[in-house]
Amino acid sequence: MGTAATRTSLAFVVCLCVSQFVWPPAGASAQDVSASAAAPANPPPGLQVVPAGPGVLSTKPLGANRFRLTVTGHGFSGREAVEQYLAYRAAQLTLERKAPWFSFVQTRGKGDTAPKPARDPGGMRYSFRMAYFQPVWRYKAAGAKSWTSWSPFSGASFPADDLKNAADFQASADIALQKGAFPGDDPLAFDAGALSDFLVNQVAPSQ
Repeated sequence: MGTAATRTSLAFVVCLCVSQFVWPPAGASAQDVSASAAAPANPPPGLQVVPAGPGVLSTKPLGANRFRLTVTGHGFSGREAVEQYLAYRAAQLTLERKAPWFSFVQTRGKGDTAPKPARDPGGMRYSFRMAYFQPVWRYKAAGAKSWTSWSPFSGASFPADDLKNAADFQASADIALQKGAFPGDDPLAFDAGALSDFLVNQVAPSQ
C-alpha cells in the first residue's frame, strides 16, 4: 500500500504542476510578447479562425515579397479587434509563403510627425510587439461621398467616435516577408509563427 500511496501522491503533484502552464497566462495581452514567453509552437488541433466573408479581407502584392493587407468592415467592433485580426492574417500570409517572419512597413505621409522606432541591440529580445503593428485607417460617414483618413503617425487621436458612426471603414497594413536570422531587437520585426499562435484564439473577421 505504501507504493500505491506514493504513486498517487506523485500523480497529484504532476497534475498540479502541469495545470500551472496554461496559455495565455491570466491578464496577458498582445502588446509585447518576448521570445521566451511566446505562444506554443503549434495551436491545439482544430483551432482556427472563422473565414472572412466576401470583401472583408484583401491582399495586394506590392512587389516580390511585399504585400498590403486591407480589412473592410461596416460595423466598427473596436480598434484592437480589427488590428489584431489584420496582424493574424499578416502572419498567416507569411507562413503560407514559406517565410518565418515579416517586417511591418510604416506608411508615412509628409505631415506625419511620430518618431520612427529604432533597434535596441542592448535591450530585450521580442518575438513580436503589437504596439508597433500600426495600420492606417480610413472611414466614410453615412451618406458621405469621400473617405476620411487617419494615420497612427500623424499625432492625432484615434477617431473612435467617428468610426462608431461610420457606414464603412478600412484598415490597411503593409508588410515585407523576410528570411534569415530573426532580429529580436527590431520593433518592426514579427515572428509569424509566434504571432499566429498567440492570436489564433483571440480574433474574428470584421462584419
